[in-house]
Amino acid sequence: MRTKASRRGAIMILTVLLLPVLVLLVGFSVDFAHMQRVRTELRRSTDLAAKVGASVLADTSDIALARQATKDIALLNKVAGTGLNLSDSQIVFGTSQRQPDGTWNFNAGGSAPNAVQVFGRRTVGSVDGEVKSYFGAFYGQPTFQPQFTAIAAFINSDIVLVLDRSSSMKLPTSSSAPLMSGSDPRYCAKPWPDCRWAALGNAIDVFLAELDSTSSKEHVAVVTFASNDVSCSVSSTKTSVDCPLVDDTNTIRTTMANKTNEQWNGMTDIAAGIIAGKNVLLGPDARPTALKFMVVLTDGQYTEDDPRVAGQAAADAGIVIYTITFSPGANQADMQHLATIGHGQHYHADNPGELDSAFRDLGGTLANLVH
Repeated sequence: MRTKASRRGAIMILTVLLLPVLVLLVGFSVDFAHMQRVRTELRRSTDLAAKVGASVLADTSDIALARQATKDIALLNKVAGTGLNLSDSQIVFGTSQRQPDGTWNFNAGGSAPNAVQVFGRRTVGSVDGEVKSYFGAFYGQPTFQPQFTAIAAFINSDIVLVLDRSSSMKLPTSSSAPLMSGSDPRYCAKPWPDCRWAALGNAIDVFLAELDSTSSKEHVAVVTFASNDVSCSVSSTKTSVDCPLVDDTNTIRTTMANKTNEQWNGMTDIAAGIIAGKNVLLGPDARPTALKFMVVLTDGQYTEDDPRVAGQAAADAGIVIYTITFSPGANQADMQHLATIGHGQHYHADNPGELDSAFRDLGGTLANLVH
């Protein structure tokens, strides 16, 4: 029969044997929690650095500024108690494109980068080195080396609205005529509230509301076209850039309102409008990293050069062209062809309601393309 003393001795021996195991288990648990926290910190810091870098690149198109911003924000976020230091090799600029299956593909380099890839590392050879564990020396792992990769991309767009301001745009929306007579009482007047131009202003507002609902950074410009004309003691030019590329849609609304309060006339030189619009999208105010879109609206027939030739030149420059015809008398066939050349889409509207729907759909289409 075993005595109490012998039983106590056995328990003490068992305790001595198990104590190191318990210490190792506790130490491993502490280190496991430490590893998970550090990995979370590294993931958060790397993600944020990539997003900030992409945001600065979107705003400035300056890779050097974007790289420095990426480094600065990473350094402000602690990983294992210290800010995350990034070397130049850990920040890669490239292009990100949406694939047919909905995924995104990143390729380093490119002439117009729109994405930033950041390699967050706490490894041997990285600036900050590997991370020490608390109890790893007891179980043969004194350090661990977490790493994480993040990619942030932006898809911005530059959009130019190329709008018909020929005399017929002052006709009432109830009219199907493609031309305005010089004897029409509206001819020497500013646009009346029931005219096609006024309906266009409302439709543009619908379009801008769709753009306002996106998180992307669209820049929009307004170009109007007609022909060189002197009538009613007023001179009108063939084309005018009524608003350069701006990021404030209210500026576009103001531009449309101002045009409604002006007197103008002329024929329908669509080709000249396309050329002027192309110059805006390729000019100094355009962003090299932005997608280029042109929206051409007319209510009639072109009266000068074939606009499809100018459209081909714009398409060759990487500009996607959408066309809208407004009124039953508009030349739908040629504008459909123009949209095909520009890899875009054609819309037709016979009345203001259909015009609103066309611009609403167009705004939604562009919003989905740039998301």
